[in-house]
Amino acid sequence: MVMLVPELSFLTGLSSLQRNRQTVKEVMLEMMQNPRQHYRRLTDLLRQIQDSPEASQELERWGLHLDMDIHRTQGHILPTERINLRHRSFFPDNELNWHKEVTKDVPILVIPINSWLLVYPKRLQQVAKDLLAAMRSCCGALGIQVGQPMVQELWDDRTESYVRSIQSALGSQEKLQLLLCITPRNRDDLYRAIKKLCCVQAPVPSQVINAQTLMGHPGKMRSVVQKVLLQINCKLGGQLWGVDIPL
Repeated sequence: MVMLVPELSFLTGLSSLQRNRQTVKEVMLEMMQNPRQHYRRLTDLLRQIQDSPEASQELERWGLHLDMDIHRTQGHILPTERINLRHRSFFPDNELNWHKEVTKDVPILVIPINSWLLVYPKRLQQVAKDLLAAMRSCCGALGIQVGQPMVQELWDDRTESYVRSIQSALGSQEKLQLLLCITPRNRDDLYRAIKKLCCVQAPVPSQVINAQTLMGHPGKMRSVVQKVLLQINCKLGGQLWGVDIPL
């Protein structure tokens, strides 16, 4: 059990009104810091507390004392692990990010996408066409075969329309590998309804794409589609990369 002191705690997270791309980007920049940046932030905080008479008096009233440096200990440094793809291996950079390498080579195990359903509202017809074109353009480098999907075009983007269309399609198709839905915007109610249907009522791997992430510069769509294809491959039982065992 973790017990929090109310006077030393504060709320975190973003409300639905604050959840926009720029805010999320700024929050991620604050969170994704290297150890040296974390150390500087902590020492700056300790210095600010020491320089504040009010903070010092409050700590003294509580009988607390803060050192001006964090506790130092000798840690065990593990060697860098080699990432193995199908045709080559590499060592990741210091940021431990190997997305570019994974999108330039064939994964260890690739599952062809032969029988799948694409659902989208009519007003996103062009977005759906662009998505299919981008998937066919990107799948070759990843070694993933993408067949022609079955298409369900909706008259509107209501949650009920998505659910009815998906239920009808899943009931008529015996061996559907994947359901891919394009939604006009980020809607939690629609996302939950689709996932509940595909995970509980009629289990089938599913992928939900926000249409706004596909709009803009073609390079942006290509990057999104590459990530989507890799996610789909994993959901279908594929393997992107591996490490040497034992470590």
